[in-house]
Amino acid sequence: MNASASEHTVDEIRSLVDGIVSYKLDESGSSDIQDWIDGPVTNGAGTSSEWYAITIAQYGSYDMSSYRDALERYAENTNVSSATGREKLALALIASGSTNEYISRTIDDSIDQLGLMSWIYGLHLLNNGFTGNLYDTDIVVNELLSSQFEDGGWAIMGKYGDIDVTAMTITALAPHAERQDVYDAVERGFDFLSSQQNDDGGYTSFGTDNPESAAQVLLALSSMGVDCQSDERFIKNGNTVIDGILKFRNADGSFCHTLGGPQNESATVQAMYSLVSYIRMSEGKSPLYVMDDHTGDGKKPVQDKNSDINDKPRNTDSSEVTVSETDASGDEKNQESVRSTTAKTEKTSPTTVSSSVTLVSSSYQSTLATVNTTSLNFTAKTSTNTTFRTNSIVTSAITPNTGSGGYKGIAMLITCGAAVLISAVLFAAGKRHPKNFIAVGAVAVGVVAFIHFTDIQSASDYYNGTSTVKTDSVGTVTLSIRCDTIKDKADSEYIPEDGTILDVTSFDIEEGDTVYDILNEAAQVYGIQVENSGSAGNAHGMVYISAINYLYEMQYGELSGWIYHVNGVSPSVNCGEYILKDGDEIEWLYTCELGYDLEEE
Repeated sequence: MNASASEHTVDEIRSLVDGIVSYKLDESGSSDIQDWIDGPVTNGAGTSSEWYAITIAQYGSYDMSSYRDALERYAENTNVSSATGREKLALALIASGSTNEYISRTIDDSIDQLGLMSWIYGLHLLNNGFTGNLYDTDIVVNELLSSQFEDGGWAIMGKYGDIDVTAMTITALAPHAERQDVYDAVERGFDFLSSQQNDDGGYTSFGTDNPESAAQVLLALSSMGVDCQSDERFIKNGNTVIDGILKFRNADGSFCHTLGGPQNESATVQAMYSLVSYIRMSEGKSPLYVMDDHTGDGKKPVQDKNSDINDKPRNTDSSEVTVSETDASGDEKNQESVRSTTAKTEKTSPTTVSSSVTLVSSSYQSTLATVNTTSLNFTAKTSTNTTFRTNSIVTSAITPNTGSGGYKGIAMLITCGAAVLISAVLFAAGKRHPKNFIAVGAVAVGVVAFIHFTDIQSASDYYNGTSTVKTDSVGTVTLSIRCDTIKDKADSEYIPEDGTILDVTSFDIEEGDTVYDILNEAAQVYGIQVENSGSAGNAHGMVYISAINYLYEMQYGELSGWIYHVNGVSPSVNCGEYILKDGDEIEWLYTCELGYDLEEE
């Protein structure tokens, strides 16, 4: 089996990492890695660049001082509400060579504050030699061991293991594998992860084949010194975990979340740090999260007991900024695990022209969604201006062609006329090479195809307030949309006082209708903004709801976003794949803690 597996050399994997770096340099206009660190990475300190900073620091020898200083200032002046968000900042401080007291303070004020994830990332801080007054490594390790399920996995919710959370737990436990109980638990965890691996070497989480889950597994294996290219447990049909990640690589060096999809920031950074972890293992270095010396004095970081920041309590100044982090501990899951890393969620109004970017790096992205409405009798805010938003469902002016749209014929004629005019100008100017006319014709054909297959509507046309007549109804379901978890956290016109965006409402269903179909219908009838950054509006397949009622994923904490329940339970499939039956009760709920703050049967 080992002989049949394709082998990727360390040099090849290093070139893949360098390809990601080149992509980021081109994207940011940086001349080299140091320029990138001193510019975009430093500018994003505390808000968007922590996982890149950690990865860069562990990949080579670079001057991280500008980033470190910026991150220390951010930590000093910012109240980070999420426990795992504080732990992420503390880990990045360690990676950049800081010995700031913020690190040890975070150990005390964050562990056990946000369920399993806060234990996992708290252990990473302890693994780097920092200590607090309330927790030590034995306490945290024992807590993680006691949380393992019978199937060998770990998860934030439920009774069965989750791929990402299991891998993340193993990564944290790896430095303690000399303990027999830890080693045994890790081996059971590996058996679980092996049983979940696909034939192509990758992993599917919540119905979605994605690189982030595979990246977390590669990180866990490498942290334990297990080579996925030689351990037969992780070679399936001749494919390794690395193969499962690389199939999502784009030509420009970045990575996508779904096959054939656009660049995804979460997928890119997780692919990068998992590949770096493999390189470090191959070179006999420490696991990715056990930091090299970055203090410049050849010593491991030591806590600075005289740090200025220790004298500044949190929330002491009314001018202090309260921040909702944009990435979930580097491995964002939208539901039960964490995966959205270093990307910022784009927020736009209904009249903004922009494109939507999925930043969720979690396998649970398929179950998250975002919906916007202020009440059952919500009146849609309309505008005479047409709104364009790529892959947006309700705010978008681009919807599947329904045969309407009298503008189409005129638009096509104008396009063809423009093509003829441009060709005439080229001919008159003496630019008569056939390739010029072929290019003009190709562009014209593309525009005509776009016009034919889309229907541009104003907001008032789309929010028609009319229920779909279903002559072949097979039953009735109910749908409600709530954001109770944030109703007291912010003053926003999009957050109803009672947290109810849409009260329990009945909808007829036809054979094959999905949760996504009903959400989309509710959006049109009641004027609720819904943003799908998945499969370009396809109701059956990869759907990822990134916003509802202009309440976005990660807007209220790095673990925040939309989750759907059916009959009180969070399903393990994408909302575009969940087929409804008569009597089903659908709830879309906004969570601040990956569903940990929601009641589930």
